[in-house]
Amino acid sequence: MPEREIIFEDLTKPQDKYRLKDYLRELYRLTDKRHITLDFSATPEIDCDQAESFDITMTSSITGVTIKNEFKGRVITLIFIQGGSGSYTVAFTTTVKRTAAAFVPTATVGAASIISFLYDGTVWREISRALDVR
Repeated sequence: MPEREIIFEDLTKPQDKYRLKDYLRELYRLTDKRHITLDFSATPEIDCDQAESFDITMTSSITGVTIKNEFKGRVITLIFIQGGSGSYTVAFTTTVKRTAAAFVPTATVGAASIISFLYDGTVWREISRALDVR
């Protein structure tokens, strides 16, 4: 890719600003953490600008996963690990579309349930899931 000098005064059209935003996101993607562990929350907020995959050890049920800083084409993976006494559940907001009626994580303590999504510009669409990963 040839080097390009970006001069902010040249960013006069809205599409120029969006292109700059895409360049900055790509630069950030190259320097960010690929995988992070989140502290438990019953309502975790997944920040796509922080990583591409996230794991969380559940100590009770999750009542609403919120995803922010999405952009079209973004793929994320969420790893839910059963902690505590196990059998905890996960609920998503309405901007997340799953291939099945519900995502039911494996109930076994220590086991992981993994689900991946692609953002299509409007909603997150499930692209894969794996249950009972040990």
